[in-house]
Amino acid sequence: MGRGARAERVRDQGFALVAVIVTIAVLSLFLLTALAYTLNGMAPARRGQDAKTAEQAAQAGVDEYIARLNADDNYWKRGSVDPDNAAFTSTGQPIQGTGGAASTAARYTYSVLSTSEETTAKGIIRIRVTGSSGRFASAGTVTRTVTAELKRAGVLNYVYLTDYEVVDPDLTGQSSNCGRYYYATSDSLARPRSGCSEIQWGGNDTVNGPLHSNDALQINGQVNFTETKTETSWPATQGAAKGTKTWWGTQAAPLSPNPPRWAATVSLPASNNELLKSVQPDVDGDGDVGPGCYYKGATRVVLQGTTMKVLSPSTTDSDIPSRCYDVTRPGVEQTVTVPPVIYVDSSTASCTIGTVGYPAANERYTVGSTTAAAWNSSTNYACTRGTVFVSGTAATQVTVAASDDVVVVGDLQPDANGGTNVIGLIAGNCVWVYHPLRANTSNNLYTTSPVNTIQAAILALRHSFVVQNWASGSPLGTLNVYGAIAQKFRGPVGTGSGANIATGFVKNYVYDTRLKYTQPPYFLNAANAPFQILQVTDG
Repeated sequence: MGRGARAERVRDQGFALVAVIVTIAVLSLFLLTALAYTLNGMAPARRGQDAKTAEQAAQAGVDEYIARLNADDNYWKRGSVDPDNAAFTSTGQPIQGTGGAASTAARYTYSVLSTSEETTAKGIIRIRVTGSSGRFASAGTVTRTVTAELKRAGVLNYVYLTDYEVVDPDLTGQSSNCGRYYYATSDSLARPRSGCSEIQWGGNDTVNGPLHSNDALQINGQVNFTETKTETSWPATQGAAKGTKTWWGTQAAPLSPNPPRWAATVSLPASNNELLKSVQPDVDGDGDVGPGCYYKGATRVVLQGTTMKVLSPSTTDSDIPSRCYDVTRPGVEQTVTVPPVIYVDSSTASCTIGTVGYPAANERYTVGSTTAAAWNSSTNYACTRGTVFVSGTAATQVTVAASDDVVVVGDLQPDANGGTNVIGLIAGNCVWVYHPLRANTSNNLYTTSPVNTIQAAILALRHSFVVQNWASGSPLGTLNVYGAIAQKFRGPVGTGSGANIATGFVKNYVYDTRLKYTQPPYFLNAANAPFQILQVTDG
């Protein structure tokens, strides 16, 4: 081979080396670009993952605070102070299993926004919860903040809530054993199968809202329960599938569209004495007073927008504030501003029955014991009792309560169907609907009923929501109740069969859905009700 050919091969080898280097450089640049693209894409993906984790951490914080509330009824009163709760600290509560080390674990912090006074008045707890993910306190930490409104479930969740599905034995003179559940662990503890006035649900009954009974429901017709939240605490119905018989009575399954389902009992408060913390003067002696007003003995209240006319002859104590009543003129009807709470207590002072206008002139009533739940089938009119006679229209929020009875003597409602103005009625014994009879007869005293519409949250703690003289007089038409009714015993409003009434009223009860979110001021809650989430918003 000649030298020329040899030199040519050397030159070819040099050219090949340059081509290889260029190729490697291009491939390296491509790989580096791809790697950079991948790494750049990982950052948003990681932040997206952290964002989801932070959101879940915030929800975990809400759930954890609810668990504390359900374990301790008074936990909300601590506000944002609990040395044993890391969620109240700046470092927060780490969530196990979300990071290899405490510094990288997801966590949450929270603070209580509502004051104890606000929660007592409105029944709502507001908390702000921040969930975080990523290395703690670093520039890459991702957070999510939400505000949650919490409220105790209970008596305002239902258009109709009863403990026992019988007429109150104290109103009928029947055995006290009637105040037992249909079901029991033994026959000796159950309600007698005869001798008790059990309430029946018939084919013409419609319930326009959620319903709960701690008792078994006696259903003898195709009742129209409009809500899926139709509940009974009869243990035999626990776990029953839709369409199976979850009641006792003659109606065959299936009951459509919403047969009763099992749910745990809802316990009514034992008394309304808690409201004494919210009135002036300091009746309960705890050293604090509230914005409400306190009266004694038979009292008449007529709501007139943001003011009310009040007549309370036995309210004479010198520490009663003038904004509630001028005690130097106890026998004179006075006009004052409607307070958030009106509480009428019993009195030991000498008084005259009928001074407040009830019983009315020519009204039939049977005098009984001053401690009796009722005088025959009407209100116990003893003037020393804590009884309030109420009617009118409220352009504000108000709870009207009495240690004994609340008697609705005329239409009672807020100034408008919408908005936030609501009325609460809480009776230690009965909430009565006024239906007087003429003296010495069984005839209606008035040609038309003074009461046709009640728009309120109604709570009768020891007895019933009931119409006076329900089995006497001529029919009264329809009783329209827009709100919620909770009572110890089912209260009768009339007699008859289905839509054909012989005496009293036909019922038209419609749930006021505003009560899910807006309660009358200082309204009482069920004793054992859990807290639930009303709504969650960002920020």
